[in-house]
Amino acid sequence: MSEMGCSIRQAPFRGWEAYYMENGLVRLVAVPQIGGRVMAYDLGDYPFLFVDPDLAGKTFSAEEHQGDGSLAAWKNYGGEKTWPAPQGWDNDEQWHGPPDPVLDSGRYTVEEAMATAGQATVRMVSPPDPRTGVQITREITMHTDSSRVTLHLRFCNVKEKPIRWSIWDVVQLRAEQQLADGSWVHDSSCTVTTPLNPESRFERGYNVMFGAADNAQWDVNREHELFVARYLWEIGKVGIDSPGGWLAFSQGREEMAFVERFPYQPEAIYPDEGATVECWTVGAGQVDNLDYEGSGIHLMETEVLGPLQEIGPGGSTELTIEWAAARCPGPVVAVNPAGCAARPLTVGEQDKGLFLTGRFGVFDRGDLLYRGYDGTGALLAERHLGPVDPLQTLAVREVVPAATELVRVELVVRTGTGDERLLSEAAP
Repeated sequence: MSEMGCSIRQAPFRGWEAYYMENGLVRLVAVPQIGGRVMAYDLGDYPFLFVDPDLAGKTFSAEEHQGDGSLAAWKNYGGEKTWPAPQGWDNDEQWHGPPDPVLDSGRYTVEEAMATAGQATVRMVSPPDPRTGVQITREITMHTDSSRVTLHLRFCNVKEKPIRWSIWDVVQLRAEQQLADGSWVHDSSCTVTTPLNPESRFERGYNVMFGAADNAQWDVNREHELFVARYLWEIGKVGIDSPGGWLAFSQGREEMAFVERFPYQPEAIYPDEGATVECWTVGAGQVDNLDYEGSGIHLMETEVLGPLQEIGPGGSTELTIEWAAARCPGPVVAVNPAGCAARPLTVGEQDKGLFLTGRFGVFDRGDLLYRGYDGTGALLAERHLGPVDPLQTLAVREVVPAATELVRVELVVRTGTGDERLLSEAAP
């Protein structure tokens, strides 16, 4: 188990003023001056987030950010940011961005930057936006011996009348590979997955919002009841009314997975016809005045939307999202508190007992435990299976004793602080 705690330091990042948060497993870089963005989230030496190299280190005036107000005028730095939803240009109940010189790209104020042995926190606050009435607070917390990062997002109403918005968080993820000649192309091993809604309001389980209706990237996996987006460098966007509370990106070539976990409120009203998550891809084709042909940009977006909330004058609404990352072969087909699975736990019988198999990524350093239970929930068996680490893919191939009373088995990760989290479970 590592004894390295969390740290914060100020230093330049790609030419911007930045705050580095590190814990020996992950590195996160927050850049207040360009919309309070997170511009890096690295597991070990693997960088998940996209940064536009042509905009690295650059800043612009509010007028330059706004341009003619079209999507093509947007200075898309990359990284992760928080916006109000729904997006649109039809009326003032929609956010007319990006571009947006205040919430998307204004200079955020750092209210707190503090580290202890157990965690590190950076809190950034946007300028008040008179048009939407929103002031955004973004509090980012990193935890020791873990790839987990908590994003606590708050919208405050600075108007003298009620406003109604959803908190919308957008992450742009690298989906590129470099060829032998040094050129960059899209990486078709990159995949986004999220659970389908068995009672979806959308005929296919997802809603094509932009781009071709027959975009070959969009698919479903009926075995695991998932929406699947495979990156083929086509432009488009879909919304999914997923009730699962998780959204995952995997880069298959290097076996890297990035997961977002968030609360789902089944009785709430969500924007964009009920979407709780959305996926946008840059690629060939055209949407409005966006055309990425020849741009050299290859990325997938994972987007989490909170419920639409009416916020009274001086009031606020909040959304908490947990990030985590692990080395895990993709695509991700299941997510539990302890980690993600490319192949969930299966139990087979053999002469010597029960044969447990599965392939996972874990979010915390700790120890893997096997447990078996009878029909009353009583513990029948327990075994320590060894240490686990987010930097190492976990391939389970274990034989455990069989018992006639056994009805459920599970894998659990016990962290260094004693917390126990479920990784996977199955019936013999």
